[in-house]
Amino acid sequence: MPRVSEQILIPHSAEQLYELVRDIRRYPEFIRWITKISVEQEEGDAQSSYRCIGTASVHFKGFDEQFSTHVFGDPEARKIDVKLARGPFRHLRNRWQFDPRDDGRTRVHCFIDYEFKNPVLGLLARSNSRLAVGKIMDAFRAEADRRFRPEDQSLT
Repeated sequence: MPRVSEQILIPHSAEQLYELVRDIRRYPEFIRWITKISVEQEEGDAQSSYRCIGTASVHFKGFDEQFSTHVFGDPEARKIDVKLARGPFRHLRNRWQFDPRDDGRTRVHCFIDYEFKNPVLGLLARSNSRLAVGKIMDAFRAEADRRFRPEDQSLT
């Protein structure tokens, strides 16, 4: 059962990064293996508690899969929790936490715990999980830089 925890510093506000991760509709724009996202049962917005069910179509290393998750956002706590609704996993949990720092950067924590039902996918995932999470974090960082264009790139 892969469990991966990653932390990076990003030179943008916690509020901006929270909204970037919460806005799952836009993931196909910057995460290359997500080909489509649909959102249903959406409640709340960026300033209040948020929840929805998101369904992602994914193409990765020759596999096409679709899965749905419950997404829960709490802007006051600056965290987003994701739990499996349906799909190729036995279980899936994901948490994003955004902790602002005094220097204007934000420490982004990303934790993922999952297990595939299919043993072949499970083996592929185990051998690539840290790499995949690193690529996801890189994609979010690059998208944050593109959207929010920090004035002082020396913070990165």
